[in-house]
Amino acid sequence: MLTGLALVVLVVWRPGVATFGGAVFGTWAVHAVLQLGLLVGALVFRVRVSLVEIGVGGEVRTWTKPHLRVVWRTVPLLISLGLTSIKAPVRRRLALTGFTSVALCAAVVAAVWSGALLWSDADRPFLRGVAVAGTAVLLNGLWPRRGAGTTSPGWFLFTLPRLSGRTAAEYEATPLVNEVSDALAVGDLDRAEAIADELVERHPTLLVAVGARTSVLTLRAKYAEALHAVSGLMGRTDLEPRDMAFVLAAMASSTANAVEGGQLPADVGVPAARRATDGAIQFGYPRYRCTGTLAQLALIEDDHATALALARQAKATSESGLARADALATIARAQMAAGDNAAARATLVEARELAGWMPRVAETTARLTIS
Repeated sequence: MLTGLALVVLVVWRPGVATFGGAVFGTWAVHAVLQLGLLVGALVFRVRVSLVEIGVGGEVRTWTKPHLRVVWRTVPLLISLGLTSIKAPVRRRLALTGFTSVALCAAVVAAVWSGALLWSDADRPFLRGVAVAGTAVLLNGLWPRRGAGTTSPGWFLFTLPRLSGRTAAEYEATPLVNEVSDALAVGDLDRAEAIADELVERHPTLLVAVGARTSVLTLRAKYAEALHAVSGLMGRTDLEPRDMAFVLAAMASSTANAVEGGQLPADVGVPAARRATDGAIQFGYPRYRCTGTLAQLALIEDDHATALALARQAKATSESGLARADALATIARAQMAAGDNAAARATLVEARELAGWMPRVAETTARLTIS
């Protein structure tokens, strides 16, 4: 809607090539400033940056650390960040991070408007395009919206501080949730389980608490128990569409793991997992985040080519070292099923470096060794 408004303004303003060129540049530049502002705010207010993606398209190179994943993509035009708070007060830190992003962006847009009004006639068309497009990007960032795939700085700034009830409690519990994630990232399952148990004891109704316990159960290969924990959320009446998207995605993943691990019959689990995946996508969950689960299901159904293609997509779009290792395990299994054990061995080298202790990685390694 805002992009269309910007185009209308430009048309009324009788644009030329320079104006449209400025609009293209302004859209890119101001979006970059918006993300840079989030990064600056995160550093100042001690909010963890868990993911940095530079560019769009295929994966060129990745750097994976326990607390940070950096992905460099084919066309390095855009930057996107993943934020998570590890210190209280959680909501205040995130709101101030959003404010920093919006304030920096507004300052840049104001400076461009000043230039468009004051500079020479020769420079005005280009600056006018930058100013109009930049304003549209700023207004889009200010609009409070939160979905399963993204959250705007405006939502952090205007909506997050006013939350109450369970939704607010979900955010305030994130420091403990991140302690669970940190322990899992280095394979310290005992510590992760202890913190997850404490989290559930303190906050038995929070989705993040159930999610933390489910993650621990999954990485202990207790897939049926993980599925049972997630299934218990389906009867809840207090969940927003975004919440349902995450619950259904977790159910799909847990169901696929349970089938693959021999803890649930395939004729029951595969259709259920596909229904849960479709439901998650309908509620706004990004399809690319489902490719790991879909790859597992294709592998279970002996569709090796599809499993390999989807698992490679999951690897390229993974947002953590554990997710990447899981995708690599699926790739290796698909390669083994297709009779290419040499490729599977090469694939597992990186998987073992990332998380050789993960059940799916360890089991795949053991199968390959036997074969």
